Amino acid sequence: MSVEVRVVQTAAEEAVPGQFEAVAGTLPGSPEIQAERRAALARFQSEGLPHRRVEEWKYTDLRRVLGAMPPPVQPTGAPIGPETLAELDAWKIVIVDGAITCWPEALADEGVSVTRLTDALAGADGAGLLEGWQAEARSSILDLNTAFMATGVVIAVPDGVHLAKPIHVATVTTVPEAAAVTLRHAVRVGANASATVIESYEGPDDVSYLVNTTNKVAVGRDSTLTWVKIQRDGTAATHLSTATIDVDQGARLTCAPITIGAALSRNQFAIAFDGEHADVNVTGVQMLGGRQHGDTTLFVDHALPNGASRELFKSVLDGRARGVFQGKIVVRQDAQKVDGRMMAQSLMLSDQAEADSKPELEIYADDVQCGHGSTSGRIDEDLLFYLRARGIPEVTAKALLIEAFIGEAVEAIGNEAIAEALSSLAHDWVVQHAGGGASNGGADA
Repeated sequence: MSVEVRVVQTAAEEAVPGQFEAVAGTLPGSPEIQAERRAALARFQSEGLPHRRVEEWKYTDLRRVLGAMPPPVQPTGAPIGPETLAELDAWKIVIVDGAITCWPEALADEGVSVTRLTDALAGADGAGLLEGWQAEARSSILDLNTAFMATGVVIAVPDGVHLAKPIHVATVTTVPEAAAVTLRHAVRVGANASATVIESYEGPDDVSYLVNTTNKVAVGRDSTLTWVKIQRDGTAATHLSTATIDVDQGARLTCAPITIGAALSRNQFAIAFDGEHADVNVTGVQMLGGRQHGDTTLFVDHALPNGASRELFKSVLDGRARGVFQGKIVVRQDAQKVDGRMMAQSLMLSDQAEADSKPELEIYADDVQCGHGSTSGRIDEDLLFYLRARGIPEVTAKALLIEAFIGEAVEAIGNEAIAEALSSLAHDWVVQHAGGGASNGGADA
């Protein structure tokens, strides 16, 4: 006797097919791309939203938390600029409510190609945006993004080009009610080139909007890329991010995810070494309060010899916030002389905050230097007393210690202007929370 087991879909999962059919005729791409969209939708319907029985999502039960699926955003075209890093000198691309409102024409003078997603999907390059995702980056969230992707940019820095200032891709959400913004970006840096790319996200508080963003990054031979992602979405928002990154021979990558906003957020990165003597530095910061939930999940694949990677994550948690870090380094059998180190550190400002850390190493080579660790604790009372004994008020003293704690990760980005701007954002958060201040919204996952 066989019994058919049927999985009951949630209201959010049930809403997706109808939402897709409502916008399918407006989504960009060739007939082949449209077929890929429907295939991705079918996979999503089969798998559903990630839940805690999926090992990589055990700390972030999206199926339980996401009670409703917001409909795709309707672009307003409002000419609104970003507040995040507004003072930074950069070439700016601004996306407001799913529509590009600011475009850096001057980048063409630098030899850099910047293509709208709509144009890329219509061209020969369209398939490349759908293929080549590492297995560790794939999930039903990526499938959902493939089905609904409507806006994004493809940035290509040619061989030998060195950009003097950053490219800033700013996503600003202004919707008054729940809506879903689906973005797909790609960054490609050619051989012996260098660039800094910043992505920022911000939006209104108390609006349950959803951002689902993906990125394919390729760092060419002997090139350098600094990629910074700053998430400051509103207090009721959900932010889901997926990235797959390939690092070629002799290349240098600095990847810096900074998480401050959203009720629930997840950053998922899969990084692969595609050449020897490559160097990867991943430095992240989470600053969460109230009932915010932030999840960073990282996979680093050392498939070739003589690579080096450093992963440093700092979390500052207040109220009933929950910070999650899952990091895994795999060293393949042929990857001799690899140097890989991972550290996750959490500073707890509240007895009710929670830090979940799962650093992992899988080593199949025998001539390597690898290590991983995790710590969590409260502000050092001796240091706090030392500062207060010198006349510094308690709130100011706490702020100094918190900023010093995250300073190591911010400085590791290696760009003074960006580090200064990020320090200013962190200072604003610290001032709010160092004294046990305001409570942010959030969702328990």
